[in-house]
Amino acid sequence: MRENGEMRYIDAAVAVLADADTPLSAIEITDRAVARGLVKPKGQTPEATMSAELYLEARRPNTRLAKVAIPGRIRAVRGSVRWVLGNPPLRREQ
Repeated sequence: MRENGEMRYIDAAVAVLADADTPLSAIEITDRAVARGLVKPKGQTPEATMSAELYLEARRPNTRLAKVAIPGRIRAVRGSVRWVLGNPPLRREQ
């Protein structure tokens, strides 16, 4: 948590995902975090900031998140990436 009482984006994402029943997109996570007052965006693209934080966290060895996506030829199909806590068995990315 920051000095001004706001959470970091990744901590807000974990809090939102902990309460979610289904995997969420970065936009859904951002919308819920802002609505709950967990983060106060200062720029015009808070969902891009959230997405970047989610991808960075997913690359860490002891990550708290898992990415669920429909694989495309090279990357995930646009709009198919969802995030959950942990490493679920439904993980479909290669």
